[in-house]
Amino acid sequence: MSSMRASRAGAVTAALTMLVLLLSACTHPAPSRTSPPAVTMAFCGGSAQARPTVVEVICATNDITARNLTWSGWGHSVATASGTGVADLCAAEDCHTGEYASAPIVLIASGLARCDGQSRGYQRLQYVFVGTSPFQGVSANQNFSDFMAAPGRPGLPANQTVRLSC
Repeated sequence: MSSMRASRAGAVTAALTMLVLLLSACTHPAPSRTSPPAVTMAFCGGSAQARPTVVEVICATNDITARNLTWSGWGHSVATASGTGVADLCAAEDCHTGEYASAPIVLIASGLARCDGQSRGYQRLQYVFVGTSPFQGVSANQNFSDFMAAPGRPGLPANQTVRLSC
């Protein structure tokens, strides 16, 4: 009886060994995982950065600057950041002294596109003041041409959206 058990145990072991060998011969090596190109954001002609902590939202002015940014979803099709928005209130008034107000701000980066062979970048940036906007009551189509201080300067962007470039 014990020789029969030994024979069966040997047969089971041999069968299991063959099964393992066959399965290992049929497996394919895992595809190599290369990391995707880095994701950056370029704004106002500056160098591209990943997860910037400060963003000059409106170029050529300091009308809105977002500071102390904390990002989530970076590298995905949409990334968001929260921080403090510092707004120059003279951007919507005819003054020359510069009057600033701070408010919580959220930035939404989207439009992820390939910039070159080694990076991808967000192409669109939208900002939203949380609570009350420092520019509450300002028309999105305000004309600055008759302002004494900096006539013809760009106004606040329509839909609170600016374009970014790689």
